[in-house]
Amino acid sequence: MGGCFTSLLVLAGAVFVILSLVRWFEQTADAVERRAWNKVTLLVLFPFGAWFYPSRVGAGRPTAVPHHEPVRGFGSVPKAKPETAAPVTATKPGAANDVLAASDPTGAQAAAPRDEGPPAGTPKEFIGMPVVPKQAAPKAGSVDADKIARLREKMRQQGMLPDEQRSPPPDGDGDA
Repeated sequence: MGGCFTSLLVLAGAVFVILSLVRWFEQTADAVERRAWNKVTLLVLFPFGAWFYPSRVGAGRPTAVPHHEPVRGFGSVPKAKPETAAPVTATKPGAANDVLAASDPTGAQAAAPRDEGPPAGTPKEFIGMPVVPKQAAPKAGSVDADKIARLREKMRQQGMLPDEQRSPPPDGDGDA
């Protein structure tokens, strides 16, 4: 037996002993309240006998979970009558459909979606397409040459840059 299996076995045994103690205290308290001294004697002499008696404490949810009802929304459902059309089955894939299309004077029309607008009480900022403000372009000369020079001087004083190294100026001409 490996060390891992042994440690898992010891852990499972510890859980069983703790659960047995909880059941033992419950069963002995119940037996004393009912003055069932034979049961108390058995539990004192054989503590694991607590597993022979039914527990009053149940694990899990004491009441059933309510059935799910979907969200119904606000207001009532519009009462539009669906168009009733007799379904026609075609026996041949090509010919029957051609006959049906020729006999239908209105032609095949797709159901147009109703555009009733947003629901009542919708704030005005949510109606229509959102307006995204344009971001201002960053300025090209936003680099402060004085700050760069002070930073380089500070880095030289701290030993991060050697004194003889000269870096190009911030405008990028490379003539230092």
